[in-house]
Amino acid sequence: MTVLAFDTATSSCAICIWQDGKILANAQKILERGHAEVLVPMIEDVLRAAALTYGELDLLAVTTGPGAFTGIRIGLATARSLALASGLPLIGVSNFDALAHATTPDERHRRRIMIVLETKRSDFYACCYDDNLAPVADPKAVDEAALVEMAGNEKILLVGDVIERASAALQGKRLDIQLSSTGRHVDPAVVAALAAAKFRSGGPIDLPQPLYLKPPDVNLPADISAVTPPIRPSNNR
Repeated sequence: MTVLAFDTATSSCAICIWQDGKILANAQKILERGHAEVLVPMIEDVLRAAALTYGELDLLAVTTGPGAFTGIRIGLATARSLALASGLPLIGVSNFDALAHATTPDERHRRRIMIVLETKRSDFYACCYDDNLAPVADPKAVDEAALVEMAGNEKILLVGDVIERASAALQGKRLDIQLSSTGRHVDPAVVAALAAAKFRSGGPIDLPQPLYLKPPDVNLPADISAVTPPIRPSNNR
């Protein structure tokens, strides 16, 4: 199975072409804004690097958040436009799931996985999993006190793009805290693998919905497609 997967929910704009566990091509840019301008050209560049067309793909995958409100909307609008234009199925994967599944069995052994993501405020987007990757706490936007409560008295593996700030907030509980070595941002290859597994399971595939954990600080357009223009996939190599 060949999957085009991408993530624009945070400061990372990351794309890959994944084929049965192998990365054929990938690209990443770290930027605070401007995802809408770079995303489609990056997708086209990655397709060219893999020597593939949209017609040779089997599946599209996109992250659903949480993260930057505009970034999530750009990713979902682009993914939906591509799916509509190409006729490919589309599966959404939360950033929490992608980051949890990127951890290694050794580093998460007997630890609670705590995913912490940037909100651009003093709080955190947070979610917890056990060492078998089963969710043990609902995703929330939490302040430092609620983050401490969410941690409980477990050994903690911190994952995400604000792990140092979260670690400092948890130090008062004198917990056994380990910072993950798997990277701060979502690996789109993990997104692709999770989406492929879901597709192969034969379960229902719903239109991906954004995972917003708090109201935005922006005025919304009436239609998500207004964030990015319609996309017409090219079949040129």
